[in-house]
Amino acid sequence: MKTALRRVSWTLTALLAVWMMAVPASAQTLRGSRASVDRQNREARQHDFTFLRRSSQLDRFVDEGLLVPLEGGEDYRLHDVSFNVARPEVKLFIERLSAQYLSACGEPLVVTSLTRPTAFQPANASAKSVHPTGMAVDLRVPRRSSCRRWIESTFLSLERKRLLDATLERWPLHFHVAVFPDEYLAYVSRLTGRSTSSLLNSVSGPAQHTVRRSETLWG
Repeated sequence: MKTALRRVSWTLTALLAVWMMAVPASAQTLRGSRASVDRQNREARQHDFTFLRRSSQLDRFVDEGLLVPLEGGEDYRLHDVSFNVARPEVKLFIERLSAQYLSACGEPLVVTSLTRPTAFQPANASAKSVHPTGMAVDLRVPRRSSCRRWIESTFLSLERKRLLDATLERWPLHFHVAVFPDEYLAYVSRLTGRSTSSLLNSVSGPAQHTVRRSETLWG
């Protein structure tokens, strides 16, 4: 009896080892966890980002240039995005990723969500979600396996450099990506030889401010 049980145990162990070898590394790394959510939330708080509650706050952040609009184009398009604004660094990330994705796969990247105030978060959203800060983007999962492998490999590479945290969400199916703004901006600056201010201006333009009643040129 004991010998039979040992044989069953060995068989199960061998099957488990084979299954682990068959599961792609990306599926293990991008599966998400509580630690992943905590890491994203901690990054947002270290940057002292505001967790926007209402759309009126979002409008004010756009006025102040803290959030910038994304319009889509040849490289990427927006699908059912409630608020088409994000941190400038996130826009820079999307523009760079989508250009590379179009070159690799011949199709535009699809953005399904950007900044979401807490009042507009879906029922299944984590209380620690960083979408209300503008530092996250949701992307449609490519249908073609080759394109999915390309984008997952790219996420893994950027994760290893500690530039972002990416998760393959199952319900609904999409990639959730939290971009670490300072780290990503510095990385692109080193890569391109451009200053961080030049890179930010390329996605947001010179800082602008809408003058409100009672404001003056000096305050």
